[in-house]
Amino acid sequence: MLSTATDLRPLHGDLHHSNVIVTQAGPRVLDAKGYHGDIGYELANAFRYPGALPDLLRDPAWIAWSRGIYAEALNLPQARLAQWAAVKCALSIVWRANGALTDDPEANLLSVLLACARNT
Repeated sequence: MLSTATDLRPLHGDLHHSNVIVTQAGPRVLDAKGYHGDIGYELANAFRYPGALPDLLRDPAWIAWSRGIYAEALNLPQARLAQWAAVKCALSIVWRANGALTDDPEANLLSVLLACARNT
């Protein structure tokens, strides 16, 4: 994914539902990581939120619906966004593993995201 990046720009780096609040002055984002990279990475983490709805997050129809909205907002092919979503999920699994990959609560989400990325 990194070797095929063409639309590089400053990114929030962790943009998802829990990092956006609405204030009297309008929407504000929190917890920015300050990355520079492929625009497709920007909403990749949004496919993992809200975490309190694990069944919804694993529903291919929900993933397809979200992918369509996010891809349109970023002016990005849906396939590329789907691939970034799978990459971000895998990255989070590896970070949590801390060197020893075992069962992870998002392993099945990764499987669904990979299937959706292949079928885009």
